[in-house]
Amino acid sequence: MGLRIAAAAACVLTGVSAGAETGAPIIDVEKSADRRIAIGIGSYPELGSIPPSSTPREVLAFDFALSVWFAPVVPEEPPSAMIPDWSRAGAEVFVEFAALAGDVVGRVRDASSGALLFERAGFVSGEVTRQDLHAFADDAVTALTGEPGMAGTQILCEWDPADGKGKRIVRMDADGHGMQEVTGEEALELSPRWAPDGGRCAYTSYSSGWPDVWIQDLDTGSRERVAHFEGLNAQGDFSPDGGRLVLTISRDGNPEIHGMDLETGKVRRLTRHRATDNSPVWSPDGGRIAFVSDRSGGPQVYVLDLETREVRRVTFRGSYNTSPDWSPDGRKIAYSSFRSGGFEVRVVDLATRRVETVASGGDCEDPSWSPDGRSLLYSRSAGRVGERTELVITHLKERRTIRISRGVGRFLAPDWSPLLRRTEEEGR
Repeated sequence: MGLRIAAAAACVLTGVSAGAETGAPIIDVEKSADRRIAIGIGSYPELGSIPPSSTPREVLAFDFALSVWFAPVVPEEPPSAMIPDWSRAGAEVFVEFAALAGDVVGRVRDASSGALLFERAGFVSGEVTRQDLHAFADDAVTALTGEPGMAGTQILCEWDPADGKGKRIVRMDADGHGMQEVTGEEALELSPRWAPDGGRCAYTSYSSGWPDVWIQDLDTGSRERVAHFEGLNAQGDFSPDGGRLVLTISRDGNPEIHGMDLETGKVRRLTRHRATDNSPVWSPDGGRIAFVSDRSGGPQVYVLDLETREVRRVTFRGSYNTSPDWSPDGRKIAYSSFRSGGFEVRVVDLATRRVETVASGGDCEDPSWSPDGRSLLYSRSAGRVGERTELVITHLKERRTIRISRGVGRFLAPDWSPLLRRTEEEGR
């Protein structure tokens, strides 16, 4: 199989021993994975329920499914604690929780041998939160594979609740739970983008009656209007070091791409063209800007090299391509492309120019990469046109799709957070 537990299932004890001594991951993910490791998820009544009206098994099943390394096995009647039962249920590893010295300990074991692969203490029966379980899943993924888990990440997006008050920016966990409005204002708010530190966001607000760019501290709620020039101020995106913004400003007549130093407030114009240039996003290496321009006719994605000032067109298939987002390694750009049946999500390899269609059918727009570069988050229309738009995640290798948004309204323009740091108390 593609993913292997130690050298092989029969050698798991040797693999665990080596991992414990060297810090090496238990599961070999260097091989080209043709399938995921099947992980058994039980019912865990000792943990209690997880508000709002969820169970620990539902939370953990989603969290491990969000990772590209594990496929949850969630039988209607979970096996007993007897190890052979989980193996017969089709699981290769399984999660268990057990009381130990007054606390509850979470573990991952090999289903064939019972070998302990991962353990974490500190859970309190009846007081376990979603964040506790997200942290457990992420730590288990990292310990077993050496790769980061995605369960503790979050999402920003536009939300139109269809209440007539317009779009506002909301924040939610990666599984769609815990949604809350970021600003609490009843003003049109657009284009949220995470700062690299995960503690701030930039967005466009019409609270003054005109489009301005704001930055908000997500912990304290304090915010600052950073772009309030005459005309359009929109679509701010942070540099990798968090000290600068790239944004669209039209103070010189038509929309152009500008860079802003957040410490000094100094603004520098980066594009000069009679066409409309917008939707700028900073590359992970900080040396390039991807943006959208209609300088060749219809909207297409271009890349600006900040050192040479060379502008290169990177999308050629289709007459309407927009909403670019860089992959974390800087090698690819995801974007929205319009066809007769609606928008599709595509990915272009910048070196080979190869283009792949990731999502189609109904309008699929505004892609955002996962921090590990293995999945794409985007919006997709559901129901009648304009009635409902949901957020979905597609794993790029296997093209498996998970819907995450919950509730009514339209969820648009999502942005996936970086890996978020946890305090010791939050991560227990």
